[in-house]
Amino acid sequence: MAGNEPDSSLADTIALLWSDHARPVGRSGRTINDFVAAATELVRAEGLEALSMRTIAARLGVRTMATYSFAPGKAALLALMVDRAYGGLYPDGALPHGGNWRQGLSLVAEANHRLFLANAWLAAARPARSPMGPHEIEKNEVELAVLDGIGLTDFEMDQALAAVLNHAAHTAALQSGLLAEREKTGLGDPEWWREAMPQLERFVDPRRFPLTARVGQAATAARQGEFWGEKAFRFGLERLLDGVEALIARR
Repeated sequence: MAGNEPDSSLADTIALLWSDHARPVGRSGRTINDFVAAATELVRAEGLEALSMRTIAARLGVRTMATYSFAPGKAALLALMVDRAYGGLYPDGALPHGGNWRQGLSLVAEANHRLFLANAWLAAARPARSPMGPHEIEKNEVELAVLDGIGLTDFEMDQALAAVLNHAAHTAALQSGLLAEREKTGLGDPEWWREAMPQLERFVDPRRFPLTARVGQAATAARQGEFWGEKAFRFGLERLLDGVEALIARR
């Protein structure tokens, strides 16, 4: 039945991810490595919305149709870019955590948080169902090793790692969005608050919303007027680690 046949485009993408990216493709002599590097430079400079085969072709000095020799479409291209971004995250092939899983998982979170901050396009580009290229598999192997043998089941290892990785990516995406908004508006967070507060005080009655008023003031003071930043990342990470520790303790 047709419904039971494999998705050929997905199969092609996986095969492409695991192919030789240093081999010249076509008459241009360009490689998949060149293609992915040009695409990544483009989105870093102009954002993900600027990504197109035509623009990459111009950067590589090849015809637009020739780019389809490197990747059959945008989904495959994004898969290549995402997997390449994961490459080299752990150059030593391991994390120096001395057997301390909490320290090791913190290092995992910090490395991924830095990665997503340095590549603001990455959070939106990565698919919900990853085709798992070689760099992501290598990354996953290093990260899972931190949780191996500490008292979690394999399923719990997978879920604990996913929670930490999603937190790192999500908070980095919020920080990247905040940086972009600051640049666009020309307002830092203190200036934003000075403009917003008089209007909020007109409409938000603290007698009607006492918890929002009290907690909001305390949170703003603790963050020193900043929105999403390092403190939010750290707080969420510590609570996730506490949850893993509690799960292990229940064994």
